[in-house]
Amino acid sequence: MKILLISDNTWVKESLEKYLDFDHELTHMKEYTIVEDYFDYIFVDMQVQNNGGPSIIRELKRSDSTKNSFIVLLADRDADEIQAKRVESNGFMVKPITKSKINNFFNLN
Repeated sequence: MKILLISDNTWVKESLEKYLDFDHELTHMKEYTIVEDYFDYIFVDMQVQNNGGPSIIRELKRSDSTKNSFIVLLADRDADEIQAKRVESNGFMVKPITKSKINNFFNLN
């Protein structure tokens, strides 16, 4: 499974790596640039440097290479779910990332 994380927070990357205990390939971008490869899952932090996560998701949804990826907004609070829905992200997860959230998200229970 190919997974992309777009986040400038090291602790977000470390948390995701820690709990992805199944066969995967994780690519990490500290700032958003055009994504030309297909990824099964793309996790986008709520704020990545000067870019808002929702605007990054809009760009990913328009791109031929990523429009069919499962895109998840990593939010700061539950209320951010409204923005995730507005940009039509496929998923939503409130940080911090935990083992139970990953298991629930990937249906690994």
